[in-house]
Order: sequence, then C-alpha cells, then structure tokens
Amino acid sequence: MRVGMLYFVGCLLLMQPIITKSQELNERKYTPRLEYSAYAGALVIHREAMKGLGNHPYLGQEIRLGFQTTGSDYWHRLYKYPVFGAGVYSGYFNNPAIGNPFAFFGFIEIPFLRTDKSLLSTSWASGVAFHINEYNSITNPENIAIGTDINVYIDFSIFYRQQLSERLDMGWGLKFQHFSNGAIQHPNLGLNMVSGLVTLNFALSPNHPQFFNPEPEVSDKKFEWNFMYALGINGKNQEEPDVRYINHTISLGINKRVSEKRTLGLGVDVFHNEELKEDIPSGDNIQLSDLLSSAAYASSDLIIHKFRIAVQLGFYLYRPTDYSLPFYERVAFRYYLTPNLFTNVSIKAHAAKAQYFEWGLGISF
Repeated sequence: MRVGMLYFVGCLLLMQPIITKSQELNERKYTPRLEYSAYAGALVIHREAMKGLGNHPYLGQEIRLGFQTTGSDYWHRLYKYPVFGAGVYSGYFNNPAIGNPFAFFGFIEIPFLRTDKSLLSTSWASGVAFHINEYNSITNPENIAIGTDINVYIDFSIFYRQQLSERLDMGWGLKFQHFSNGAIQHPNLGLNMVSGLVTLNFALSPNHPQFFNPEPEVSDKKFEWNFMYALGINGKNQEEPDVRYINHTISLGINKRVSEKRTLGLGVDVFHNEELKEDIPSGDNIQLSDLLSSAAYASSDLIIHKFRIAVQLGFYLYRPTDYSLPFYERVAFRYYLTPNLFTNVSIKAHAAKAQYFEWGLGISF
C-alpha cells in the first residue's frame, strides 16, 4: 500500500504542468492543490460483541488531489467556494483480525467560516475500501464486525486551516470514519473510528486563488416530480453467508424548492423483497403480494450543483408480516446526468441498522 501511495503522489507531481496549463486555458475556473493528512485515534466499540477486537491504537493517512472553486459558477459562491476531488487512504489498526485497509474516494470540502488567511471547514468523502480481513468462523472469528473484504468507505472531518505562505496551508481537527458492506453479507456491525488529524495543503499553482462573485442563478421551478427504480441486495444471516435476497424499489415523490440549497418533499415507495418468503410456511404457494410492502416518506434534499444528498424517513402503510420496525430511514446520493435524469446510490435502514444498499436510475419532471 505504501508503494501504491508513493506511485499516486508521483503521478500527481508529474501531472502538475498539465494541470497548471489546463487551468490557465480554463481561465482559472479551478485551482489544483495537493493535501496530505495523518491521524491517530481509536476504534469505537459500539456493540458488546465487538469487545474482543480490543482497544488497539488506530493510525491512518491519506493523500488528496483537490480543485479549489473560484466562483466561475454561482454554486461556488453559495457554498463559500468549496473544494472537490479524489484521494487515496490507508489505515493501520494494529490488529491482524481487522488488517490494514486502503480506500479510493471522492470528496467535497465545504467551508462554513472563511477569512483571508484561515477557514473553518467540513469535509465529506465516500468511496470503496479494500483489504479488510473479513470474518471467517474458522480462520478469523475475532472480526465480528465485517463479513466482506470490499466495503463502502465513508469519511467526515471538521477542521481549522491556517495559511502559512502563498502555497502552503496547515490544519488540524477531528475525523470520523466508517466501513460497512450494507448488509450484503453478514456480519455487518461496521467499523467506526474517531481520530485527531493534522493536514498539510500545498497549492500546485503559483498564485493564491482569486475568488469571483457571480450573480445568483434564478430558477422559476418551484416543484418537481421524481420517479425512480432501484435494485438492492442483502444477505440472510451470519450462519448462511452465501444466501442473498434481491430487492426492488419503485419510488414516486414530489419536492418543493424552499431555498437555493434545499428541497422538502413527500413520496411513496413500493418494495418487492425476496426476504419475506422466509416468513411463508414451507409448501405454500408464494404470491406476488406476499413479497410486497408499501410506504410513505418525507424527505429533505441538499443541492450541490448537479449532486444531491437526500435524507428520508418513511413509514410502512402495508407489510405482509411484521419483519421489522414500522419505519425506515434512507440516505441517498444522487447525481443528475441531465436536468431530468439522475443516478442513485442509497442505503435503506431500520433504526440505523442497514437493510441493504440500493442502486437506481430516476427521472425528474
């Protein structure tokens, strides 16, 4: 993993002349920067079953290639000139039951307080993590938290950054990280880490970015309808790790634009869940209605240019069996390929316990 990280850094340095030249041709729409972060903390033992993983110190590091927005689009100004980009992470749990994972991720950094020489900021990242030593009842029974080698990686940081020179910034703060497979395979208690971080940020362009102040974008679209189909997969249990169920979701909702950044909405979901057939007595004929559930939900969307983060709370209207709580939560990440077509990646959960991930495609009108 160290060799891979060094290779990543080398490629970025070799790309600097190309990035700088491209930036000049693009009238400094974005200014590139390279960031290195190191952090130390601990694994959070959030379930009794995880106590066997111990209290070993946790260490991590990451490298990010980011692009500082300058105000060429109005959404830059709306979010106090954020940074977006991609990075690579490596972690050290000092515990062979977990291993030393690495991840590739995309991120966005959104300031909420900015001065000429400093800022207070939050960073959100998500990607794919590899090389976790997953649970095995024979070879690795200690890792009761994760049942797969490949997992979803989620990262949230809050930090203060101070400009030291024209090209160099330094920052420090807190980092929260999470690994999960979305219940595709059990166990899936998840790994949560809390750390203190130190970061160095190096600008790849010779000048500090100049921020522009574009005019607001006016939209007369107050309401929008959304229709989405999504597919999900979840595992049965820890004793039968190879058994998985297919889930289908059809969703229809209406959103109202309440600000430049946010919408509020209502909708209905129809779920087709193969897992429900486990509640049907053996020998009975399984009807389509036996596997269907319906629900109503309320939602709130955060709009960041073509990207949206939707948070929904739903309540079941009909369930053939009481297989779960009467409500569910969904967090969805959506990217609009066109003004009317979007992709969807979301996680559906009951009381913060993941049921399955959903991958979908939707239209907005």
